[in-house]
Amino acid sequence: MSASYKSRGTLRRLLRLVGYYIALAAVVFLAVRLIPGAAQVLGGGHIPTALDFARGGREAAAAVGTPIAATPWSGAGLGAISMLGALIIMVPVTWVYMLTHRLRGFDESVVHTMLILPVAVTGIVMIVQNSIPLAFSLAGIVAAVRFRTTLDDTKDAVYVFLAIGVGLACGVQAFGVSLVLSLFFNGVVLLLWTAHFGNVYAAGPGELSLGDALVGPHTALAARMVGDAAVLDAASPADAAEVLDRAARMELHLTDERAKKKGKRANALLLVHAPKAAPAQEVVEPALDTLATRWKLAEIVPAADGNLVLEYLARLDRPSAEGTLLDRLREATPGVIAAAELRSLASLKKRS
Repeated sequence: MSASYKSRGTLRRLLRLVGYYIALAAVVFLAVRLIPGAAQVLGGGHIPTALDFARGGREAAAAVGTPIAATPWSGAGLGAISMLGALIIMVPVTWVYMLTHRLRGFDESVVHTMLILPVAVTGIVMIVQNSIPLAFSLAGIVAAVRFRTTLDDTKDAVYVFLAIGVGLACGVQAFGVSLVLSLFFNGVVLLLWTAHFGNVYAAGPGELSLGDALVGPHTALAARMVGDAAVLDAASPADAAEVLDRAARMELHLTDERAKKKGKRANALLLVHAPKAAPAQEVVEPALDTLATRWKLAEIVPAADGNLVLEYLARLDRPSAEGTLLDRLREATPGVIAAAELRSLASLKKRS
């Protein structure tokens, strides 16, 4: 899939998001103009409910200018509108979640939770509103129920908190507050996502070497390199999408390694830069047969300088194996291997 196609798809999603908020604003505007009492509800002001009417009589109903039985802002009607409002406000949040997680993948259950949770919270808040005994009863019920949820991404918890916040706001009929919360939240998330803020793999040209992109930031400090330094510098990725794509492919191989027992797991990543793959393999692979207890060629990918990069995962058990391996690569026929770098995978651990 080309980068331009991906860009057009992202633009369409962003335009759909903007169009949704514009349509929602238009509906709110018409409701305020045409429906009595809508302005107070959408603005978060207090609207007398059926409970208020029972306690305060007709004076409470007079606050909106019409009898409560004749308005949608009471009883079941108010509950339905509140829960529907919570659902409508959370829909664009799920779009932003799926858009910003599409490269790494997202959890379907989190998407469903973001739509269901605010509806449930809205209903619960409306039940316990203005009733201290009901509030204490709810606290006791919740304390008796234990929820066990594991989120792979810590940011997913923020989305869950947002869903709770929207549900609370809609439960007290503060639709304006919940709508602003949704809009502001989506704006911040999209800004951080488009700017790659805090993403070490989206650093500018020359700031991140190929090994750093594949294994992790700052691993160059412990890397051992041979060959042309200019070739190694040219391997620094200039495009964030390329870095993410290559790192994602390598992560598949690293996941396989994590599944192995500690004594069988690869502990080194060897990156060999060469004009042609076959001659380089004739030098590298016999050396790995001698010095590594196990190894595999993960991928052969083109580099920005026109060379190829051979990516090997190996287990080097002997203390002298790393130095001996690099010496053999250094002594190869000139022109066969332009440069090589050896990165440690000693920190690679099995995921629970």
